[in-house]
Amino acid sequence: MLRVNNLMVRAGDFVLSGVSIALNRGECGVVVGPSGSGKSTLLEAIAGLRKVESGQIFLGEREITHLPPEGRGIAFVPQDYGLFPHLTAQGNILLAPRLLGLPREVWEQRFQFLCNLLNLHELLLRRPRQLSGGERQRVALARALMLEPQLVLLDEPFSALDPQMRPVVRRTLRQVFRTLQLTVLIVTHDLWDAATLGDQVFVIENGRIVQQGTWTEITADPQCEFVAEFIGLNRIRGVVRQQTDCTFLQVGNTLLPISTDLPEGTIALLQFFPSQVQLVAADTPGAWQGTVLEVVHLGDRVHLLVALSEEVSLRAESPFPCPYTIGDRVGCFVTARLQPLTTVAFPSR
Repeated sequence: MLRVNNLMVRAGDFVLSGVSIALNRGECGVVVGPSGSGKSTLLEAIAGLRKVESGQIFLGEREITHLPPEGRGIAFVPQDYGLFPHLTAQGNILLAPRLLGLPREVWEQRFQFLCNLLNLHELLLRRPRQLSGGERQRVALARALMLEPQLVLLDEPFSALDPQMRPVVRRTLRQVFRTLQLTVLIVTHDLWDAATLGDQVFVIENGRIVQQGTWTEITADPQCEFVAEFIGLNRIRGVVRQQTDCTFLQVGNTLLPISTDLPEGTIALLQFFPSQVQLVAADTPGAWQGTVLEVVHLGDRVHLLVALSEEVSLRAESPFPCPYTIGDRVGCFVTARLQPLTTVAFPSR
């Protein structure tokens, strides 16, 4: 349904370069990356709101690269939802059919269907200022879907929502996408959006897509250091050292005891999620010794930053309640296999 081939777009000093993505009909794609990476620029180029310097955009078999926005068959929901404050929710939803002069019999059935699907009937006479963030989003989505677009673009759809509302709204959108078999492209900085909504995920850094695939594929095999860091992996690189009967990973002047068959002098990498760190008493034999620098409570999980030395730190998880506080000494066991760096597909930056 959507093909973007080798796209180049300039936005001031920023350049979106060599971007290629593809979505099948009915798929939800998620472009994920940090602020300033080019997510919104890409979305605006597909919507026809930014000039394309080179490359092509296809919707189905039709090239739309240089068509005006209104000729593309695309619905674009901006980050602030773009609702007109002087119109009611119903007025916003029906704005496009009325501007086009469509008779009531053309849009009435679609309008009622979307109101039922998105549970909007009680909101129709309210103005945007009287709606919550989630309610405004549902109204904006209904407005976008009134003309049955071939593609829906959503720019940071959950950024204006309270954290406790985001899972609820994600579930609502996922149900709507599947019910209508919509082809959707979302841009976001939130990994949860990618993990819960994306059939295909595109990780963007500095105007380039650096990895794409399913979320499972990306987290199982990050293809560059940026992706590994962005998804939250700990990465410790060092040299295998043998001393008497002990084996260590030497990171600068720090020696971390390890179990490995790799020979002396091998440059190697440990790559692991915080959940793969087991925290134990500081005097546990064989454990890495560290000091807790940070404790962040996130519901039933607690994230910790542990300094193993001035040169090395790692992030770990602990169930709630967490027995550790800042300044505590702690031991760490890591359940990850040490890899020779020649088998890792990317160098350090």
